[in-house]
Amino acid sequence: MDTMTVASNSEHTPHPDPAQTGLSVGEGEEGSPALWGRWDGQQLTAAQIGIELVLLAVSPSGRHLLTVDVGQWSLSLHEVENGSVLRELEAADTVPVHPGSTGEDRVYWDYDAAFVDEATIVAGTSECDAPYGTARHWLVDVHEMTLRGEISYPVPVSGPARAAGGGTWYTISKDGTSVHLWELAEEN
Repeated sequence: MDTMTVASNSEHTPHPDPAQTGLSVGEGEEGSPALWGRWDGQQLTAAQIGIELVLLAVSPSGRHLLTVDVGQWSLSLHEVENGSVLRELEAADTVPVHPGSTGEDRVYWDYDAAFVDEATIVAGTSECDAPYGTARHWLVDVHEMTLRGEISYPVPVSGPARAAGGGTWYTISKDGTSVHLWELAEEN
């Protein structure tokens, strides 16, 4: 099918139903369309979710999508069925500046995030945190699109949080030699 895009790069976002998939298309300075495709057994169709969006993750149920705008200002929760935005979370309004920062740089979201479950997302600010020290990751409440708080890891992490499935996410050590698999601690 013709996506009506010209890609300098692209990245697929899988869905629990293999007949559906997302595609983020990087067109350089020309835009970044996000598409949602469906295969009905005979025909592949795709709808554009937005022109300046990057798909980050699909919820475990497959009902919701998570995107970030290309400026990395805002996380948006969408309905898969029609692409409509349900809720948004602005980094600058909710995430405190890194403790090592002078406060002059803006806070922004990473291009990776993970649904831990239907109610929780792990999203990071590791890219904007990098000049100041340890990467920070945040638990986000899906129902309210609010920060629950910063994740406290037992070892330093670097880079973004990436989905690993089954209620887990992973990070890669700064030297690239280790993969750390994480899950939420059980509350007493």
